[in-house]
Amino acid sequence: MANLRAIAIFPRIPEENLNSFKKIAQEMLIEIRKQDSILRYDLFFSENGSRCVVLEEYVSAHGVIEHVERHAHFLEELTKLGGKIEGSMFPMGKSDDALETIKAHWDSEVHIRFVGK
Repeated sequence: MANLRAIAIFPRIPEENLNSFKKIAQEMLIEIRKQDSILRYDLFFSENGSRCVVLEEYVSAHGVIEHVERHAHFLEELTKLGGKIEGSMFPMGKSDDALETIKAHWDSEVHIRFVGK
């Protein structure tokens, strides 16, 4: 399967949680940099810091599963601080068993590619 792109949104970060959220996110990024199946993992905050959007890219859907399994403790803490993740995935190729697992068991919306450059 070709690369998979994803967007994860932490929708509600109270002001009193923002510093803790950023600290945990930075700790997770140290570990993420060690995972070869993650090609991109960029965090963006709204101007007031109340939302965090993560732009992600993986070599395949297997990489997403590996990320969630390896970094579950970080993701659980970030969810407590910033709200339930609102996720969308954008596979750049055909489906495989990992993507089918995600579609069957995760609360993420999968978007099927139509056309592009």
